[in-house]
Amino acid sequence: MDILSQLNEKQGKAATSDAHYLRIIAGAGTGKTRTLTYRIAYLLSMGLSPTRIVAITFTNKVAKEMTQRVRNIMEKGGFEVRGYPLIATFHGFCYRFLKKEILALDGYSREFSIAGDDDQNTIYKEIFKDMTKGESKDFCKAVTGKISSLKTEGKYPDQIASSDVPLGATYTFNELLTVYQRYQDYLTKQNLLDFDDLLILTVRILEDKEEVRRNWQNKYSHFLVDEFQDTNALQYRLLKILLGGPASLTVVGDPDQTIYTWRGAKNDIIKDRLSRDFPGLETVVLDENYRSTQEILDHANELIRHNRDRVDKNLVAASGEKGEKVHYSRYYDSDSEGRDIASTISALVRKKEADYRDFAILYRANYLSNAIEKQLTAYKIPYEIYGGMKFYERAEIRDALAYLKLVIGKDDLSFQRILKAPNKGIGEVTLDKAKELEKELGGDETLFTVFRDHQDKIKLTKATRLALQDFYSAYDAFEKAYRMGKKGDEIVTAVNQYLENAGFLSHVRSVDRKESEKLSYTASSSTSRLDNVMEFLRTIQNFFEEDYVDEEGNKREPDLVDFLIEVALQSDQDAIEDDNKVSLMTGHVSKGLEFPYVFVTGMNEMIFPSYHSLTDGRAGAMEEERRLFFVCMTRAQKRLWVSSFGGVNFRQGSPYVTSRFIREANLVVPKAEPKKDFAAHVGLHRPAASTGLGRRLFDVGQAKALAQARPSTTESYAVGDRVVHASFGVGKVTALDGNKIIVDFPAPYGTKKLVVGFRAFRKMKEDE
Repeated sequence: MDILSQLNEKQGKAATSDAHYLRIIAGAGTGKTRTLTYRIAYLLSMGLSPTRIVAITFTNKVAKEMTQRVRNIMEKGGFEVRGYPLIATFHGFCYRFLKKEILALDGYSREFSIAGDDDQNTIYKEIFKDMTKGESKDFCKAVTGKISSLKTEGKYPDQIASSDVPLGATYTFNELLTVYQRYQDYLTKQNLLDFDDLLILTVRILEDKEEVRRNWQNKYSHFLVDEFQDTNALQYRLLKILLGGPASLTVVGDPDQTIYTWRGAKNDIIKDRLSRDFPGLETVVLDENYRSTQEILDHANELIRHNRDRVDKNLVAASGEKGEKVHYSRYYDSDSEGRDIASTISALVRKKEADYRDFAILYRANYLSNAIEKQLTAYKIPYEIYGGMKFYERAEIRDALAYLKLVIGKDDLSFQRILKAPNKGIGEVTLDKAKELEKELGGDETLFTVFRDHQDKIKLTKATRLALQDFYSAYDAFEKAYRMGKKGDEIVTAVNQYLENAGFLSHVRSVDRKESEKLSYTASSSTSRLDNVMEFLRTIQNFFEEDYVDEEGNKREPDLVDFLIEVALQSDQDAIEDDNKVSLMTGHVSKGLEFPYVFVTGMNEMIFPSYHSLTDGRAGAMEEERRLFFVCMTRAQKRLWVSSFGGVNFRQGSPYVTSRFIREANLVVPKAEPKKDFAAHVGLHRPAASTGLGRRLFDVGQAKALAQARPSTTESYAVGDRVVHASFGVGKVTALDGNKIIVDFPAPYGTKKLVVGFRAFRKMKEDE
């Protein structure tokens, strides 16, 4: 078959190379999968048996897609079908190997099963129960985290030494060895392997059993590895063993897209070690991009040049199309950002320039989807979240909503939910008794009133009674505030105090700690539930700051019922039968995908780059964040929008600052240094209703004061004091009213009554 006619010059050179060891540096959108597929076709055309070819991918989905592509080529090319290449992930390959060879190890059977994350967690918890330090969460987290690291390196208990214990560790070598050995013994006894075991045992057998090693080295003639930049040290070690025979190698990858070092990926393997370990390595660089316009690529190229740990290349649009400018916006807050995105999508679809499926909205962390989802719903835009659930479907948000719903209707479903968040020690037996009593009493009795007014008829422990007492006390205080008609900042403050005094916020913090401990067993990562709850409180605050339009079309100040109804409508959208939806996902999930229109949102310091990368001691942490933004940008085919927003980071208590990556990608050139022109740097921007893309920047003095904002619950105020508010800017105190202050803010906000102690504002210092 005429392979070269199907590829560009560099792709053709890579696909038809006769090099024994070949490295293809394939930039984003340069057709790496197509090139790899035709490389297999070339090997087949040279007479190589398909059964002697192994292609390694990093996902099962890609493995299936490549398998189908290869088979189509074989059929169209008229190849005699004598079997097919093995196309699988590393773990898939090792599973096949162990099914055949695991009997070479004592104590194992071919009928092994795989232990998932939950299984591992259960095993570890049982082990720690019998240990003196087992109740220490820090100890457990440190030990299991170290074991995960050791397994990623391919080290079993019989291969570790005292030098593997870092200075100042909370555990000793004997404690580490004991836990690790017990864990592995349990797996073996139960005939279980975890995912690391698949790799480790394969490597161990190949290294220790010469006959098996020679057999597998001679079994294949060519190995191809996709996404090679994501290969970890153990996978590379396995590959080197298999290549100890006559087999040749082709790898495809891009150092600029290494975004999984937290999973053990080593960028230096594709960049440096490969050429040292395989003399004569030929390198072909693919830089002709078939996905994006040159305008998009120019900014992506500019960004990634700031990384040092890379192979130099410059992506060029194969179409030669310059394309529309990359649009960068700085918004007043995340709601304004979401509103503008929804408005833009709606307008393009209305003009029939695009379908909903053509759009992707990317962000650094799942909690950032909240403001976007709200606006997409308001514009009746269908969407689908990938790699996460909708904001109001998250357990902690549903719990928080249950606390608020009780004030409106005291329904049993909401009450039963709050009984578990935090758990008040009421089991199923007690709950069933309460339900029976509720029926006997009849009338307006609910579980809420049964547990409050009839505790003497239900057997409750002292701890349960105290827990219920704390809840009802917090509830009464909040209900009083609600019944008094408090709105705006006052009701938001009351909600915050309600959730705190009821023990809910402490419960969320506890769940976060437990989840961190749990996931440390498997070296995974998670999104903080507290971040989600803080975002929920911010959403309530913003809701009460906006005018509400009633059924008659009249504007009025919204109340709590309005908020709950809006949330209910957002959570219960009608099911959309087709796939014509906007896609929402994190940058990590977007890897390998492409969309005509892409929005990259939340480009703020502490978000993107993340707080972790800014505080991480590793030199490569910031480079990986930069690579992740590069991946996000290069998902776009026709148009790319990038945005950041202002306001206060509720968790840090400081204002959001525009990401450094905006400047690095040459998306905006500040007129002055940030300290001199803070408003332009922070980008406090609210779209004007008339233009959609209009903006209003705070004055420099106001933005500077906001930058130094810190919440406080102990400040005292006097008439004439200045305050800075996260939403209203700088104002002056004009009157005092108990624990409230009356503040005059610039237009369009005017006079506001604020409750002292609310985190959204503080008193300014005299020298500010």
